[in-house]
Amino acid sequence: GAIFDESAKKDEEVFRMAVADLNQNDEILQTEKITCSVTFVDGNNPFQAVQE
Repeated sequence: GAIFDESAKKDEEVFRMAVADLNQNDEILQTEKITCSVTFVDGNNPFQAVQE
């Protein structure tokens, strides 16, 4: 999973692409696949990030 600041839409895209690349590489993940869980939080509210 990942927690991003609301302004980090590009970071989410990169994260999802990295997970997809890992899932396609059978040498790294032979039998398992991983899934994405992304949450966006207000960058000015550190308590929200901790709660997530």
